Amino acid sequence: MGTVMGTVMAMVTATTGATDRCPMTDDEFKIFRNLVHKECGISLSEARKDFLRTKVEKRLSALNIGSFFQYYKYLTEKNQEEMLIFLDSVTINETYFFRNLPQFEMFGEKVLPDLLERKRRARDYRLHVWSAGCSTGEEAYSIAIQLADAIPDVQLWDVRIIASDISLRCLGLANIGRYCADKLRDVPSKYLSRYFRRDGEHYLVSDSLKKMVTFDYHNLQHENGLENMDVIFCRNVMIYYEIAEQKRLVGRFAKALNHEGYLFLGHAETLQGITTNGDFKFHCWNKGTAYQRLRETHG
Repeated sequence: MGTVMGTVMAMVTATTGATDRCPMTDDEFKIFRNLVHKECGISLSEARKDFLRTKVEKRLSALNIGSFFQYYKYLTEKNQEEMLIFLDSVTINETYFFRNLPQFEMFGEKVLPDLLERKRRARDYRLHVWSAGCSTGEEAYSIAIQLADAIPDVQLWDVRIIASDISLRCLGLANIGRYCADKLRDVPSKYLSRYFRRDGEHYLVSDSLKKMVTFDYHNLQHENGLENMDVIFCRNVMIYYEIAEQKRLVGRFAKALNHEGYLFLGHAETLQGITTNGDFKFHCWNKGTAYQRLRETHG
């Protein structure tokens, strides 16, 4: 774990100035694009060539490597630490608290009451949520705020929010829990005073929220063993995957979810054409959408 955290700090503090180089050829773009797809499932279109070239050039400058192909060899010769840094650089991590507010309104006003009623009726005081592709933690902490607000005796429950991402740099920042004011622009004032502390021009997440969230590295291409999840948030992630990988990912979510658990996707994402066997029921409420895992049937 010390090596991982050392990598995190290196990525948070490293400078990455690019220098002028020859344009990336089509063949060079293809080998890096294929490498990204192989390692994490993200599919980069031809339109992302300049984006990828810029990211690779920054790593060349940081390592003082002279060519794209030399860096490719360096990456693929079992240099796992640099592979993590490279994959971190090509992922997109823009987010903020309560992003896509209708989703959170649906979660707080429809999904949570349904779950809590069923849990209390069954005397099951466990509530487990997975934030898949959590970036710098704003989504996970937004979920924690809503859970703390909805469950007055939350300290008596087994509440767990597992927040995972492929970016070690983002996970390091999420663990710190320090955000600029712009990231909190959609946080209601009652939550701002209750769950945050001012720190100069930034805000620190309260310890009570931090205790509810566990941040962990996970590549969504692979299994992570999570099960018995009541809710999964995986928003604005599947749009970067090809259809075959989307199907595999949704299959993993279906396996990880409890029956009648909920899956939240991004506003531009859908399960239409992804699932065909009735695994999920679509719900829409006040511009928010979610999919509910159906009970297994026997016979």
